[in-house]
Amino acid sequence: MIDEKVNFSNEDNFKSFMAQYDPIADLDDIEEKFPDGTEIADYAIRDVVVIELKTLKEDPTQKMENFFHEIMKRPDFPAIYGELNFRRVVNLLPDGEQNIRKFETVAFRQIESIMSKANKQVVSTIDHLKMDPQTSGTLIIINEFADFFEPDVLVNYISKRLGSKNDKGLLRFSHLNHVILIQDTHKVRDASQSGIVIPVYYIANDNIAQNEVNKKAYIALRELIKNYSHFNKCNHKVYDNVDESLDIEKLHQPEVKEPLKGQEWIEDQYRKNRYMKDFTDEQLIEFGSMVMSVCYSMVLKENPLVLEHHKKMHLFKTQIELFEESRLRPFDLRRLDIDPRKYAPK
Repeated sequence: MIDEKVNFSNEDNFKSFMAQYDPIADLDDIEEKFPDGTEIADYAIRDVVVIELKTLKEDPTQKMENFFHEIMKRPDFPAIYGELNFRRVVNLLPDGEQNIRKFETVAFRQIESIMSKANKQVVSTIDHLKMDPQTSGTLIIINEFADFFEPDVLVNYISKRLGSKNDKGLLRFSHLNHVILIQDTHKVRDASQSGIVIPVYYIANDNIAQNEVNKKAYIALRELIKNYSHFNKCNHKVYDNVDESLDIEKLHQPEVKEPLKGQEWIEDQYRKNRYMKDFTDEQLIEFGSMVMSVCYSMVLKENPLVLEHHKKMHLFKTQIELFEESRLRPFDLRRLDIDPRKYAPK
């Protein structure tokens, strides 16, 4: 079943809502009060909360693929077949953690940039409008490229960055009390609710001391999201605990797939009965070395090993299962001791 289209994470739709939402002042309407070149936030409830709206419009997929392919060219990159879990595989490299940090820097560069700019805009707005210095700062991020950025990954990254400090030991985002992430690629698994329930991710900056103004801002923001949900004629659920398990699933259900065949079928069957799962690395090296040596012995130019058809097919099936096990662990197949002559006819 395909879910109906929801325009929850749409910049134009959100701006249309804000234009008619009375509690919020649109600061674009009072730009003439600011000196030329002054960068201000988008919305505010005076002395309660200043809101900056940012939209993720740049798809970083190509940059990420280029970065990953460069690492795969390394001579020490693990020999693993199939679809890879980047973090787990790169961790096998001696400088794995360093490369993962580089990957995150490239992947989340635009997130870092908008958080930094939003923090400056909040400070500038509070200063030039002479608001209460305790006025909360909020960044609302609308993710229009959610196919790349999964919500749990984004939430964890933003939460960590909110606690980051500069060279002087001061908080880098000292005026961002809250970050709200809006993306409609997922829905809440909740059988008690009728219709689609969209998750909204509310990330509090726990590094900033709480006060009465922060509490008012929190209530105002919850009310804003509730009204935006009504504006879109859908339900929502706020996740405001970073450590809370996100009980969500993809909003648009996948189409019915064709039955698996060939190698994909063998891999799928192996995942259901993963008999090599409990092998130690030494056992896997011994078993894998034997399997690969026999396979190579059948293609020797001189005196190759000849097997009956059913035995050959069983061997190829075992080879595919070995590749799949190496991918799942992950395990570097270069550790195998392959000696085809050992199994060739004497």
